Amino acid sequence: MKLIKQIAYYAGQQPQEVALSIGQTSVTYQQLWRQVQEVIRSLPDACVGCDVALSFKQMETFIVSYLALLHKGAVPCVMDPQWTTARREALYEHYHISFVWDDTGLQETGYQSIQHHCEDLLHIGFTSGTTGLPKAFYRNEVSWVASFEENERLLADDVIVQRPMMGALGPYAHSLTLYVLVYALFYGRTFIGQNDYDVTQCQRTIAHLERVCALFLVPTMVHDWLRLSSQTKQIAYIFVSGDKLSPTLHEKLKLKLPLTTVYEFFGTSEASFISVNRDQTAPLQSVGHLFPNVQVRIDEQDTRGIGKLYVKSSMTFSGYVGEQLPDWIETGDYASVKEDVLYLHGRTQDRMIIGGKNISPFMIEQALKTIDGIDEVVIVRQQHAKFGELALALYEGNPELTYRFVREQLQASLSRYEWPSKLICVAKLPRTSSGKVSRRAAQLLYEQGAWQ
Repeated sequence: MKLIKQIAYYAGQQPQEVALSIGQTSVTYQQLWRQVQEVIRSLPDACVGCDVALSFKQMETFIVSYLALLHKGAVPCVMDPQWTTARREALYEHYHISFVWDDTGLQETGYQSIQHHCEDLLHIGFTSGTTGLPKAFYRNEVSWVASFEENERLLADDVIVQRPMMGALGPYAHSLTLYVLVYALFYGRTFIGQNDYDVTQCQRTIAHLERVCALFLVPTMVHDWLRLSSQTKQIAYIFVSGDKLSPTLHEKLKLKLPLTTVYEFFGTSEASFISVNRDQTAPLQSVGHLFPNVQVRIDEQDTRGIGKLYVKSSMTFSGYVGEQLPDWIETGDYASVKEDVLYLHGRTQDRMIIGGKNISPFMIEQALKTIDGIDEVVIVRQQHAKFGELALALYEGNPELTYRFVREQLQASLSRYEWPSKLICVAKLPRTSSGKVSRRAAQLLYEQGAWQ
């Protein structure tokens, strides 16, 4: 495993360099490597080749345990510590996970681990499981190294030579945070993370360490970052993943951090990075330019070239556990491509039928996000006797916006069937654990009368 060799090398070559800065705790490369060695000595040989579920409250404990398992030859299964006991136990049984390692120690489950046919396996991750039991998937080292290399090409040479710190403020179980953690350690850099989300503490850490930094955020974190009274000059890059920034939010971010380059990624946990948009220079309705090592296929295209998006690249995952690895990864999106620019047209499962026409809530939301006064928005549906369904817009932002004003702004970009039938300002939209607005939760709350 090259990651382990890299960390061992850095422990010898730059022993006092900070490897981890988690909250107010700092761990050097020498200390990290010693902790990993100590933990390895306590691991039983019985866990070699077995799946081990990891679920710790503290990120630094997780990191040491994760690395120790890789060094020992076991398979880390990265679980969200916020999941219920019932959910975790259901996953142990379903995937035959042999060991559980949490704050109470390492315990056997009684299940016999299955044989994995995946080379250079880093870990087994899990989908969010918003509609059922999370699905387990393989992430191997080669695919993430390919992602690191594409990420490196986005950094200026004068920044790379400074060994930039790399920060991610989400929980370690989120694929973005774990990606940044491994990315930083692979290149001998400082990873900045948190056990308890606090953007002010993160800003203080960056200022204290006095080194150029690349931050990896989701849009809700961007909102929180903008609320800080002051900004630190060390942030050279902000990488945004999870959802596209509205033009208004992007403009506010650039006003706060005029010297910071903002990259927006489109991708998934399974497909990794697909496209990237630098400082929103790509066409407005797009999600940026395809990465050079990404191939796309658009199936079942309509007359406009819109169809189901499939992806193939050196960065994709190695398949779901227990399933055959497909040649192409289906993302679940409707999309179109013009030259190397990717356009999304909504999720396949989110399509609405209004007056007999297929309508994409995503496209309505993207149009609404261009309107000044709308900070965040989600479209929910309401059954209608004549039209089948109606689109309703729930938004965060200026409560003084009038429906007439919004409709006038939409005339140039949307057809009448796509105009939302109602505009409702809410104090806060529900979000997933990764910070994205949850359409499913918003729909349920609306149906329960939360905003009527």
